[in-house]
Amino acid sequence: MNEITPFCCRCKEDFPVAEEPTSWTMGQMRKLSKAPKKIKEQFRDWLDSEIHGEGYLCGNCYFDLTD
Repeated sequence: MNEITPFCCRCKEDFPVAEEPTSWTMGQMRKLSKAPKKIKEQFRDWLDSEIHGEGYLCGNCYFDLTD
């Protein structure tokens, strides 16, 4: 069975997934469920989709969204 490579649900880039627990870091992804509520709200359709499953967000996009 092929393993699916996770990617950022905003920029669609694939970065390494950070080991938990950790803080948001440029060049790494964390589960979207770890993002603050106001960021998760922007990706509600993604999180509710049975097709996408667990979403990831890269640190680069996280910092863009929180600036």
